[in-house]
This record gives sequence, structure tokens and C-alpha cells, in this order.
Amino acid sequence: MDVHSVLLLLLATQLASSTRLSKNVIPSRQLLDLRFDFQRWTYQGLTEIDITVKEERKNVWLYSAKSKITGIVLQDSDSKRVNLKRAVVDKTKKILFIETENTLSPGVYKIKISFYGVATEGLQGLIKSGYIDAQGKKHHQITTHFEPDKTREAFPCFDEPSYRVKIKLIVRHPASHQVNSAGVVKSVTKLDNGLAVTEFEETAIMSVYLLAINIHDMDKVWTKSKSGIPVTVLAPTHLKAQARITARLAADSLDFFEKYLGAEYPFKKLDLMGLYDFNAGGMENIAMIHLMYDCAYAPAGATLTSAYLYCREVIVHEVSHMWFGNMVSLKWWDDLWLKEGFARFITAYSSNKIESYPTDGFYMQRLFQRGYVAAIEDDKYKFTKPVRQVLKDSYGAAAMFNSLSYAKGSWILKGVLTLIGEAAFQKGLQKYFSTYQMKSANFDDFTACFDKISEDVTVKDFMESWLNEPGFPVVEISKVYKKTLYLEQSRYTPSWDYRTDQSWLVPVNFKSDKEEPSDYKIWDSKETSHNLTTAPSWYLYDTKNIAFTLHLYEEANMMVIAELLRKDHHILTPMQRSVYVFNLIEHSQQEKLSKMVILQTSRYLDQETENTIVTQWVRALRLFKQHLYMAENTYLFDKYFQHLLMPHVNELMQYEIEDIESLDQRRNYQYLFYYGIKWGNVHALARAKRVIRAFYRRQHIHTVYLTFALSYYRKVSKRWLPMLKMLDWYPRSQVEYQLILSSLCRTRNPKQQLYILRYSRRCEKMPRSLKRKTVCYIAARNPPLAWQFFKDNYDYYFAMYGEAQFSFDSLLECVTYNLTTQEEYNDVRQFFEEHSAGTGKAGLKRGLDGISISIQNSKNEDSVHRSEDIDEIFETFVAGIKDTE
Repeated sequence: MDVHSVLLLLLATQLASSTRLSKNVIPSRQLLDLRFDFQRWTYQGLTEIDITVKEERKNVWLYSAKSKITGIVLQDSDSKRVNLKRAVVDKTKKILFIETENTLSPGVYKIKISFYGVATEGLQGLIKSGYIDAQGKKHHQITTHFEPDKTREAFPCFDEPSYRVKIKLIVRHPASHQVNSAGVVKSVTKLDNGLAVTEFEETAIMSVYLLAINIHDMDKVWTKSKSGIPVTVLAPTHLKAQARITARLAADSLDFFEKYLGAEYPFKKLDLMGLYDFNAGGMENIAMIHLMYDCAYAPAGATLTSAYLYCREVIVHEVSHMWFGNMVSLKWWDDLWLKEGFARFITAYSSNKIESYPTDGFYMQRLFQRGYVAAIEDDKYKFTKPVRQVLKDSYGAAAMFNSLSYAKGSWILKGVLTLIGEAAFQKGLQKYFSTYQMKSANFDDFTACFDKISEDVTVKDFMESWLNEPGFPVVEISKVYKKTLYLEQSRYTPSWDYRTDQSWLVPVNFKSDKEEPSDYKIWDSKETSHNLTTAPSWYLYDTKNIAFTLHLYEEANMMVIAELLRKDHHILTPMQRSVYVFNLIEHSQQEKLSKMVILQTSRYLDQETENTIVTQWVRALRLFKQHLYMAENTYLFDKYFQHLLMPHVNELMQYEIEDIESLDQRRNYQYLFYYGIKWGNVHALARAKRVIRAFYRRQHIHTVYLTFALSYYRKVSKRWLPMLKMLDWYPRSQVEYQLILSSLCRTRNPKQQLYILRYSRRCEKMPRSLKRKTVCYIAARNPPLAWQFFKDNYDYYFAMYGEAQFSFDSLLECVTYNLTTQEEYNDVRQFFEEHSAGTGKAGLKRGLDGISISIQNSKNEDSVHRSEDIDEIFETFVAGIKDTE
């Protein structure tokens, strides 16, 4: 065994008990001096970290990975050099272990480390990036994405969220570029060798993963908030007009959060910047927000698309993080929901309170999809984990960035606000920020700032029930006798075959045709009952839609509600209808409800105006049609489907999309335009002809129409390569790039599928996030080909996405989920026994679960009989409609 191996063995022994840093060595300041070489994409650096040692010790640990250390000096408070015994980097744990000859006394010290690094072509760390200008030229730039644990890969540091330091940054860079970061620029000095030195003022105290470094040649637009905070959006020159919208929304958001949270914005300025190569919607770096390219620079003509509406949401979400996560940071990653769940919730809640943010309740309704539905879909599996998990080190932190932290956390917070009231909720938040401003906090700190929900239940009790337990309950409700309802809760899984002893603190209330909604009570047992004052003909559970549950009524109750909705669907609020329809569809698909219930309820759809609900119905009815066996019934079902949607088509197709004011109707427009063409609406047909003419003349058209134009071109011309060449000249935005790419990937030709996969692999201009989506698009149409291509190019995709948030999780799910055979299942299992799943372990589990379901379905001999049963149900339904007409 060589000397280096012996040292690593000694280091491993000392670190065996924990891979977290010592709480007895605390950093306070960090100087970071970096010199970049854009020719080689390398950098040299020097960092000086002031630390306080709280007890006698002979070693200091901090994080370091990938960058090569070229020198280390440790000094005491008198600037005297401390003799070092050894300094070793454990590459597995990514920890730099510094051991001294003599014992360090408690006091202040300074660590000086020189290092050398290379910019990565991945999506996290210190990144080689760029953007495309109006002439199609690529401009190179350096950027960063350090969350949650990649700062250590750029330079040595104390890379845990509870360690907060003031950072002094100096950057040497090409004089043709400028630098933006967390601090305010103090000076820019141009040198004779074509370089410049940008020096920044010292930042406020911060977690190092929130540091951004951007070296770029972009232009800028700026405005101010009402409190005087400068807001700057960095943008390519040709996108400055679009960037002004972003700047105004960011400034208005600052004004709202300062007032609502009772805490002034703690930083001196706010910059925002769109990144061409980015794997998330946004990143809340302190005073330097990164956004998905299209979110920062909404393309002309896209202001009414769902993508643009999502972008407005992202901007407010990231600005809210300046308080949730930045002003008050996490003590540890197990409370990720405390910043991400809160940001998602407060973004929806604030939508009618920010000047340049839509005010028609659209985003609160959208929280149903991005909170309730998203969490239900991920939390219903047997292998799901709690929102709050025990993390021994930071290497599992990236996997915490999942829909449960965001979606489930946000829906539970919606419940807390409703249960304690808006005034008490705001008071608790203001107490939280006044108590922990510029400090770190955790679950206990947060919940202690709020009043009790009831005499027996605290906010802490309620939230622990939902955040510390995996899964959620299905509440089965039946009418026992006249006025008494019987409730039973049990953990839900799609197959209903997984029962545990779990119970949750479920908020319960009811309304009926005979009485108004009752006050909420917290139910904490497996079974309970609820007495109504008068025997009802129908009843509704959880009227304010705050419970994170599925609920299953008696079919008789649901048939009454179906008839009431047909007479007047406003008897339920939009949110009540959303939750009700989602539960109806979920239980029907799992065969816990008769298909007759879903058909009878669908009869009101011609009156429905809420986009999220119409979309749910469209998907559910399409799925129903797939189970019909007889051609005559398929034809009748198409006529029924047309009858339900045609009123929506006729109403919307009278208008150009630019003339529609309702955000919800704008989102309906795209697929109703398609049905309008299919069913012969004269306005839709005329518009389609105009769009196609413009498209063939190489004119840019509204993104809502682009999908149709591409589909038409693909089917009529049957020319695939000319469409591929469109990627070089047409896209003005990543949205348009993605639409063209997805249309290309709809080909059923295996040679063309393989060609586009190889093209995405080698194309430098293609955004890195879309390289992953290309694989997913092909996987939806040719799963074996996509899986084989992924295996052959595993090293490439792992280097780009393997340690990134979000990306690898979704990639592993999409390349495996649609495989169907036992041989393919075994191949996936064997492959990932030999290769790392990185941050995609949850996605891999979902993929394997999907293969298992496909295998099971292929063995199910009753599938034809079920289809025949559905035909019989549909025939009975049609006969019933004819009898009532």
C-alpha cells in the first residue's frame, strides 16, 4: 500500500462517523480571486477563508472536488503560518482534510488555497455556456449552477446551507465581456493584454451554493422597485424589449414581498439573466437570478401561450426565494420543502396581489395541477418517501428536488393558511422573518412562529403528519343512516393492495343541499363519523379543498351530483370541480367506480369553462374511447365527444388568440383550434389556411399555430429533412425550437428516429435541456431504440445530467417506462447494477414500475371482456340519453 493510500485510509477512519462538516469550525468570510482563459475554458483561482475554531483540534475539513489544488497555507490571527502535517482530498467524499503539526487553539484563522479548474459542459458547477444572437452566431460565456452541492466542484469552500459567509469576488476575464454576481460591482480595470479585472463589493452573509458568477457580453435593461432597489435584466441586444417585461414583473414582486412579509429586501440590487443551457425553470442565486432562456425573454407573439404564463410564474417564484431560502436559509436539505414548497405556494397566492401579475385567479387554480395533482401522481407508489427525510450527507440532496418537496409542500401550506386564517398566517410569516432574518432555520423554527390550528392540534402536529410520512390516504365516505356519514382512511396505492397502519391528521368538513359548509375539524384516527343536521340528498367533502387526500363517495351520491352539475355547474366552485373530477377519474380508472358515473358526470362538459377541468375531461374521455371494442360505439362516442366540446370550439374560434382576455381560455385555444379544424368550424378552417400560407412563405407565425402548421407540413409533404433544416433558421425561442423538435420526433421511421438522436447528440446549437427531451420524444414512440441509444451513450448523458437536479430523474423514467417485456426489465436492472443512476433513482423506480405494469397487463386474459363490458355500459348510457331527450 502506497503512502497516498495510507493517508486516505486514515482520512476515511476519521470521517467514518459523518460526512458533514464539523460545527466547531465556522467560516465567516471568503475571498475568491479567479482568472479565466476563454481559449482553453480553464481558470486559476486563489481563495482565502476566515474561520473560527471553537475547540482545540488538529484538523480542519472543508469541501473540494474536481478543481486541482496547487497550494495550501493556514495562518493564525497574527498572520503567522501554521505548520501542516498533511493535506489530502478524499475524492469519494469530496472533502479536503487539512491536518496540522500542533494542536490548534480556539480562535480565528485564515485558510489560503490556490487551485486550477476546467469549466464543465454539463448543467451544474462552473459551466461553459453561451447564447445565439439574432444572426445565428453563438456567443460564449461562463455561468454557474451550484445548487445543491456543486460549489465545491468550482472552488474549495464550506458547502453546506447552514454555513453563511460574506464573499469578496475578484474576476479576471476577457475585456470584451462583463461580470455579474451576487455583489455590486466596485470597479472594472482594463489591462493591456486584452483582459479586465472586475472587483465586487463584499456580499451580504450567504450560503455559498447561492453564489452566481456570469461572464458574458450581453446588453441590459433596468428599472427600480418602489423601495428603490435597482432591477437589471441582462439580455442579448435583440431581446431587450422582451426583457423589459421581466424587469417590471421582478420589481413589482419585490414590492409585494417586502410589504406582505414585513421584511425589507436584504440585498443591494437584483439582476436576472436567461441561460440558453439550463435544466430548470429558474435558480434563485442571491441578487442574480438565473432563468430559463424563454422565461427571461418571452418571445414576440408568445405572450398568450401557456409557456409564457408559466414563465411569469417562474419569475415570481424565484424572486420569492430572496426571502424563502436566501434571507432565511435552510439549516439542512431535509427541509427543502421550506423554501421550494413555500415558493410554489406563495407564487400562486400572490398572483392577484402583484401589479403586473394576472388577477383572475388563474395561478391559484393552477396550484391544483402543480400542487395537488403533481404530488398525488408521485406520492401514490409503494416506494415513495416522505417529504422530510434523514440525510446524513449532501450527496442525496439533489434527489430531494422532486415534486413532493415542491407540490406536496405547497398544498399542505395551502391547508395551513385555510385552517388558521389569512391574517394569522401572514402574522406567523412576519414573525418568522423578523426572528430568523439572515440566519438559518428548520421545521421546528418555522412551525413555532404560528398559532394553533385548534385547542389540541398545533401547526407542527399537522405538518408533521403530512411531511414526515410517505404517501397519503384515500377517505372512503358512506351514509350510514339518514344524517350520519361514516369515514375511513387508509393509505392509497393505485392497485389498492398496499395497506399500512398509517393515519394522518385529516381536515374534515362537509356541505350538503340542506346546509352550508361546516367548520373544519381535524380527524386523527382510522375511522370516524360526521353528523349532519338534516338528512341530505347529496353531500360534498372538504369544501375548501385543502386535504391532501383522495376521497371516494357512494355512487348514489355521485349520480345526484352529476345531475346537479348538468343543471348548473356553478353549484361547485372551480376548485371544487377540479378536485371532484380528478377523484372521479382516478377511481374510475382503478375500477372503484362504475364507468356509468363518469359518463353521466361528463354530460355537463359543454358548460365547463375552466381549462384545467376541460383538459382532465378530454384526457379521461380519450382513455375511455380506447377501451371501446365495437366500431359502432366508437363512432357514437366520437359524436358524443364532439357534442360536448363543440360549444367551446364555436365560441373561441370566432376570435384571434390575441383578442382573448381570459387566461384560462387562452390555454384552451390550442387544442380547440385542432378540433375546430377536424370538425369543420369555418373560422378555424379559414385561420388554418392563412397559417399554412404564411408557414410555406417562411414567415414566423404565433407559437399556438406552429404545432398545427408543423403537423400539416409533416403529413401533407411527407418531407422530413427540410423540417430538420428548420432548426437552423426558424426558432426565435427555445419554445419554437422544442415544437419543431417534437414534431420531427413523431416520425415512425426508425432510421429517421436514429438520425435525430444522433443529430441531438452532436449539435452544438441545440440547448442541452432539449438533448434530453429528444431522447424522451423518441422513447415515447420507439422505446427499445431509445433505450439502446441511451445505453450506448450513457457516459455522455451521465456527464451532462447524471448529477443535475430534475434532468436525470425524468430521463431515466422516460427511457425505461414504455418498455414492455420481461427481458427488457431484466436488462434495465442489470444495466443499473453496473452503472450509477445518479440523481435519477426515483425516476428509475417509476420506470421499472411501468415495465412491471405492462408485463402484468400483457398477461391479463380478461382485457377483452372488460372492453366488452365498457361497450355494454356505453350502450346503456346512450339509450338513457335518448330516453330523456
